[in-house]
Amino acid sequence: MAQKTLVNPRWRYNQNGLGAMQTERRIVDDAATYKAGQFMYQDNDGYINACASDAETIGYVALENLDTATGVTTTYKRFGRIRPGDIFEMNAYHGTVASAVLTEADVGEFYALYVGSNVCSADISDTGTATKNCLELIAPSWRDDSTNNTSSDTYALGLFRITDTVINAGA
Repeated sequence: MAQKTLVNPRWRYNQNGLGAMQTERRIVDDAATYKAGQFMYQDNDGYINACASDAETIGYVALENLDTATGVTTTYKRFGRIRPGDIFEMNAYHGTVASAVLTEADVGEFYALYVGSNVCSADISDTGTATKNCLELIAPSWRDDSTNNTSSDTYALGLFRITDTVINAGA
């Protein structure tokens, strides 16, 4: 068993055959800070902000870091626009590290988003309510990559789909 390092999600493919992720330059909120790979959303004023834990709206993924808030609302940054069917490889998170594993029985389960230190993970301890169903496990990564992943890894990697109900890209 290895403990994986928590890292931000990485886009892998689109299960609907839409090809590579589309990129856009968007205006960021003047107080925003985030890391590449972090999930983002568009607020009611049209600015892009970093998602928080238990996010109910996800629309973009950051393609570059913004380590210091700009203080101005005219800063444009690059983002990937999330579409229905986009699959991301990301870590499973659980408050008890030993429980942060993924099994075949977890495939098809829905999880909430966990964000800690600007890193997004699937909170596998948080399931079952409508507001928590933003990530669906498609497959544990060890299924197709047993060289780098095992079924006993903690903070295990898995392939997750962002559910259509939380995608707000283009809002």
